[in-house]
Amino acid sequence: MIPIPLLLALFLAFGVDAPSAPPDDPREAIGRVVAIMAAVAAASFGLGLWTAFRVRRRGFAAARVRRAFFHGSRVMGMATVAAFGWIIHQEDWPGVVLGTWGWRGSILVDDALLIAPFLVMQVLSWWGAFYGERAIQGLPAMHSGRSVLRHLYLRERQSLALVLPIVSIFVVRNDVVGRLWPRWQEDPFAETVELAVLGVLVLSVSPIFIRMAWPTRSLPDGPLRRRLQAVSRRSGFRCADILVWDTDHLMVNACVTGILPRFRYVLLSDALIDSLTPLEIAAVFGHEIGHVAHRHLQYFLFFFVGCLAVLTMASDAFAGLETWIATLTTADPTAPSAFRDVIEGLVVLVAVGVFFGVVFGHLSRRFERQADVYGCKVVSCGSPDCPPHFDFEGPKADDLPIRGVCPTGVRIFADALTSVAHQNGIDVESRSWRHGSIASRKAFLQRLAVSPEREIAFQRHVRNVRYALGGGLVASIGVAVAAHWLGVLR
Repeated sequence: MIPIPLLLALFLAFGVDAPSAPPDDPREAIGRVVAIMAAVAAASFGLGLWTAFRVRRRGFAAARVRRAFFHGSRVMGMATVAAFGWIIHQEDWPGVVLGTWGWRGSILVDDALLIAPFLVMQVLSWWGAFYGERAIQGLPAMHSGRSVLRHLYLRERQSLALVLPIVSIFVVRNDVVGRLWPRWQEDPFAETVELAVLGVLVLSVSPIFIRMAWPTRSLPDGPLRRRLQAVSRRSGFRCADILVWDTDHLMVNACVTGILPRFRYVLLSDALIDSLTPLEIAAVFGHEIGHVAHRHLQYFLFFFVGCLAVLTMASDAFAGLETWIATLTTADPTAPSAFRDVIEGLVVLVAVGVFFGVVFGHLSRRFERQADVYGCKVVSCGSPDCPPHFDFEGPKADDLPIRGVCPTGVRIFADALTSVAHQNGIDVESRSWRHGSIASRKAFLQRLAVSPEREIAFQRHVRNVRYALGGGLVASIGVAVAAHWLGVLR
């Protein structure tokens, strides 16, 4: 659910220093930017129209075509971020916005213009992929009530809503706090405290932003809502509301937002409600409850703030890169060098990327499996001899606690995973660094159904990983703080 490409674009635009001097020829610089954006759009339209052509010719979306479109969409996402990075750091776009157009020092306007090329390329990529998505789902490209403009409008709302709190707080911090207390921004320790406070604020207020920005409506009263409310009561789960998430029937997904029950919402997409059975929806709902029950949101906040705090407090350590990078060229080490800046930025970015890909990826996949187990439990009877299976519905079911997994509960959740993958055009064997493949998740749950005692060992492993990673981060922050204060005293 996290819009990783947009977060990377924000990092490239605002987290890495870019040259902001006006270009010698602004028109030529703008022309190159437009050409790059056009190339990204052409590639995206080529992928979408090629997919639609293949589906129409065969009459159905073959697995090979689905895989090609899925992987092609991933490549387009990475290409969009890479193209934006080139625009920012090689095509003088900040110089055009801040120097040539004179928006330097303005509040919000300069930030919006800096990120604008990425947003335009993202919209054009969605536009091109639209035709392939429709074909894979077996819908006409211009299905009644689902025009291209509505599709792009909904996608942009869904993407921006998740980062709007971050961007808003970022603007306040840099454009307001930076002017009133400039020394505060220069102190790494103060910045670490800021990161922690801002992270808590984002998690606390983001559900409000999402509710305002995403097209949602309360799930109407009926058998499905009553079933999900019964699951909530059995789990001791509290939320402000259960919402239907209108995605123009393009996305089969669900999510939970908010760490405070008063501002917590569970969102079920319209396509998910239409394509899954009530029991499968209850299992997916239980998966989202599992994220809350195991406090995944709070731990992710701690993980991100801890990692950023270590990077911030240890920023002086990266200064040593300049000496090494200077040996790669014959230029004066003290003179400004775009090549040296780019290499330094790439080294830091790759190091951070590898760390997040390995450590955060492993942690995230374990958390997903924890939530999967919980999703199975809410539709399980807890008996290893099942079937016959007891369906937890009716007034007496509210008094029955959540028990262990049973074969029927695993099958229900596994069927839900398969349906979600099929409706979204995802190959069940396709790997995901954050979630793992659908096939591996199903195989893990099926092993638990055969040997329920394995869950104890799995939960112990996840707990140990959390403690080890948390202890490592706390120790790293302590070392960085000590090094910082020793440097100040000297």
